[in-house]
Parts: sequence; structure tokens; C-alpha cells
Amino acid sequence: MSATTIIENVIDERAEMTRLEATGLDRILSEGWRLLGRRFVRHNYSTWHRKLCRTIPLRVRLTQFELSKSQRQTLRRNNDLKVVSASARFDAERERLFDLHRERFHEKQATTLGSFIHAEHPNSLPTEGRELAVYLDAELIACSFFHLGEKAVSGTYCVFDPSHSRRSLGTLTMLLELLIAKEMGKEFYYHGYTHDTPSQFDYKLNVKGLEALNWETGEWLPLNRVPVRRWVEVI
Repeated sequence: MSATTIIENVIDERAEMTRLEATGLDRILSEGWRLLGRRFVRHNYSTWHRKLCRTIPLRVRLTQFELSKSQRQTLRRNNDLKVVSASARFDAERERLFDLHRERFHEKQATTLGSFIHAEHPNSLPTEGRELAVYLDAELIACSFFHLGEKAVSGTYCVFDPSHSRRSLGTLTMLLELLIAKEMGKEFYYHGYTHDTPSQFDYKLNVKGLEALNWETGEWLPLNRVPVRRWVEVI
């Protein structure tokens, strides 16, 4: 007989995405909401490999963030790439990259980038949206999307070409977003969630200044566990 997992005080909420003031984004992120396509969502459970598990929202307190030795190596390993910071956009080139990216996953495969990024207004809903487009020569090999609050940044989504997996492009863009957020004087960087069981999201735990949301109390608690401008051309 297999064991049954019971999750009490279930949270499973969705709301249509609307325009927010920067302070509004700060507030909903602090409450465990995240941006998903045309919606705001928050939930304290999910499934991984067909098993029920708890969802743990994560953020980084930027005053405590600094690069580790291995993270600096990731930046150096990719110093041949061109990274362009620009207003977020949704186009065929980014959709093509998403099609490559989603083949990495064997469950819950979304069919379009619009499942994660607002297709019509990626640069303005719910707040100002930016992207980091990563090029190898003229080829777009990764693109991450982030949204700006007054004191917080939402690391909303990233797609990359898995044929360049040795470059750790998801980690690379997360590190660059962290550095940009810190350089902008923001207090927090929200980079999604992990599970209470090992999963594909565990790379998000390898960050100094990491905090996790306690769903019962609403508190964010510590979770134990390079100059930007030479990297990024802003347009």
C-alpha cells in the first residue's frame, strides 16, 4: 500500500493579470504570488514526478547577495556571449527558443511561451517588463524576462537552447538579473519557487541571501543553504 500525502490549508489561487503600480507588484510578490502568462497565481502545493509536494516560494535579500566562486566561474565561462538588456518582447524568435527549451521537460509541457509571458503586453503587464537576450555570434540562445517593482524584481521566466547546456544559461541569466537588481538598488529578487522534494528547481537554492516564505505565518525566513555593465548592453 502506498503512502498518501495530505496537505492541509490548501492555497490554490488565480487572478486575471492587470496593470499594477510598482508598489503593488512588491506587495503581491511578498504574499507568494507570481506571474504566469495572463494570470497572477499562488499555490502551496504542486506535483513532481506524479507525486504531491509542497511549494516553497523563494526570494533573495539583495543586501546579502554576493557571487560565489562557482558563480563567478559561470560568468567567466560565458564571457564570449553578448547580453542585451531591452524592453521585453514576444516574437517568433523567442517562441522558437521556447519550443527548443520545453523539450527538456517530460511532464506539464506548455505549448507556447504565452503560457508564461503575457504575449500582447510583455513589456507593460503587470509592470515594466525587461529581458536579457543572450547571443552567441548572431544566434539567440537564451532569453530571460523580468518585471520591476519599486523595491523588488520578479525573475519571471527564462528560455534557452538546451544544446548549449554546458553553459548553464538559466543560471547565467538569473545571476545577471540578480546583479542588475542589486545595482538598481532593489531590496528583493523573487525567482519563483522550489519543492520540498528534490526537483529541477533546486538550482535556485544555490544563492546567498536566500529566503523562503512560511505559508502559515506569512513571514520570509532565511533558508540555509562582477560588475554588470561589462556584460549587458542596454537598449
